[in-house]
Amino acid sequence: MKFALLLGLTFSIISCSTTTTSTSANKLISATHLKMKTIPVVGKTVTGQEIHYGGFSGMTYLGEEGGEYKFAAITDRGPNGWNVGTERPFLMPDYSPQIVNLKTNLKEQSFDVTGSLLLKKKNGSPLTGLPNVRTEENPVDVFGFMMSLDPEGMDTEALVPDGEGGWWIGEEYAPSLAHFDGKGKLLRRLTPYNELPKIYSERKPNGGFEGIAKDGSKLYGFLQSPIPVDQTFARIVEVDLDSMKTSSEYFYPFEKGFMKIGDAIGLGHGKFLVIELNGKRGDEGKKLITKITLNGQDTPVKKEILVDLGTTTFKGVEKVEGLAIIGPKKIAVLKDNDFQIENKTNRKTGMTPFNNEENEMLIMEFSQNITE
Repeated sequence: MKFALLLGLTFSIISCSTTTTSTSANKLISATHLKMKTIPVVGKTVTGQEIHYGGFSGMTYLGEEGGEYKFAAITDRGPNGWNVGTERPFLMPDYSPQIVNLKTNLKEQSFDVTGSLLLKKKNGSPLTGLPNVRTEENPVDVFGFMMSLDPEGMDTEALVPDGEGGWWIGEEYAPSLAHFDGKGKLLRRLTPYNELPKIYSERKPNGGFEGIAKDGSKLYGFLQSPIPVDQTFARIVEVDLDSMKTSSEYFYPFEKGFMKIGDAIGLGHGKFLVIELNGKRGDEGKKLITKITLNGQDTPVKKEILVDLGTTTFKGVEKVEGLAIIGPKKIAVLKDNDFQIENKTNRKTGMTPFNNEENEMLIMEFSQNITE
């Protein structure tokens, strides 16, 4: 294993010239656009503003029931407003990140929340989404008053079943890969300088683990964006679950103009699907689903474009942060609507502008087996 900083410095220079991206011959043959029929209220701010379910930042397929699809999605750290400098207003400071059950109604082209699991710390108290340190984001309330940090808080972004009734979750703060049991209680948290390479602690703010996948006894964490020294690629860490130590590292090269990973899911045998985003809104927003194959330790992955979401009804969706495999030829993607928060919080009134952005899902079927 070669986790030297020199690797990161030199790789950013050669990655573009040594890696090419192909376009898959697999064709998109149908796409079904679903919207959440009923959006439950998750709570209120201290000024009485209702906040509805949203912030879905990861997804996994749970199976079929009565011809309908069931999924689990994870929310991020909760409803937080736009930054003012480094100060970030948390509209519901006691919000607990949670795993939400979703079920489709294909006839009505809709889906709904059918249940949720609130995540907990090791001691059983509710997990919060509050930052661990003040150096990047200083948490404040809706009036701008400073709030306490939470060294155990998590900005949850991705999930994968552990195969034993529990969950592995990727989060952005540490960044860390965290293991929860079936009741949502934290079992362990893998962090840089410990189980993970120390360079991961240098991730950009809000640039920690955005994707997580499991392949046999290996766990994979996908950083959202490049560590500053890496410039053009995101790192993928492989953890051996028997030893709970980093066993390898891989590199995901971005297309020109792209900068973020939205989610990732394992296909088995070292293959994965990845959402790649450029992070822009409206017509400028670009979104791809790529298929990658691990190509040897400490090397770029082999990469091909499965579909350009700009050719679908998800063209105008800015954040696509959930990805699930339904079957050999079928996948689903899920939108993150940021809890419908539209603009900066007014510190005099404590009121935050909201929009009507819906929770949306796109189910796509392809001409060939995706998993092969």
